[in-house]
Amino acid sequence: MKLTDQQITQLYTFTRQHFVEWYDLQTELVDHLANDIEDIWEKEPNLSFDQAKNKAFKKFGVFGFQDVIKDKSNTVSKRYRKLLWQIFKDYFKPPKIIITLLITIIIFSFLNLTAYKTAILITAFWIIFIIPIVFGFRYKSELNKRFKETGKKWMIDEVIKQSGFLFLISIQIPIQLLRYINPEDTLKLNSIELLIASFFLSLFILFVYILTTVIPQKLKEEMSKLYPEYKLYLKAS
Repeated sequence: MKLTDQQITQLYTFTRQHFVEWYDLQTELVDHLANDIEDIWEKEPNLSFDQAKNKAFKKFGVFGFQDVIKDKSNTVSKRYRKLLWQIFKDYFKPPKIIITLLITIIIFSFLNLTAYKTAILITAFWIIFIIPIVFGFRYKSELNKRFKETGKKWMIDEVIKQSGFLFLISIQIPIQLLRYINPEDTLKLNSIELLIASFFLSLFILFVYILTTVIPQKLKEEMSKLYPEYKLYLKAS
């Protein structure tokens, strides 16, 4: 016996009632529940839909869908970080390493020509620090708009929105170190120190670009292939 469209809709409602907010995870759980219910009906055809549904749900244990939510979140986050790291590493391989070296050389050359090296470095790092924050707020606003239009949330969007926190923590290191440099000593910085500072600044510039531009677009393309509904979801923004 196959489930009707109405029963499938009821399963989506059932997952939402059990605190599964994300449509992609709801879809996976509905598919799993539907298969279990059909298997149960083959063995016990006299059971009602609700009885078969509750019996299928019991297989998830006392915590219901909570373990599934946790596992799915960890899987999506791990995949996101792996993709982020892979793309970042590409900028240290031919031919993209040329971009990294070019940014470093431009920054180094500019710092060599100014007497306000530390002030410029501090300002640059703070600007890079602020960009992911702005991106996070804009992305959150975009997600809220999509949710109002479609009534759906997607777990990958939540991971993208929250990913900036790791970057914000990591960039605190150079910012805090620069605070302890005496501006009067900036003229004494040698070429190697300037080159190192320029290199790290270029790293953070690339990281912000990948974090806010490359990764979201790539993930949107992948999600659109996996879930046709995601294309309609994106159009809502």
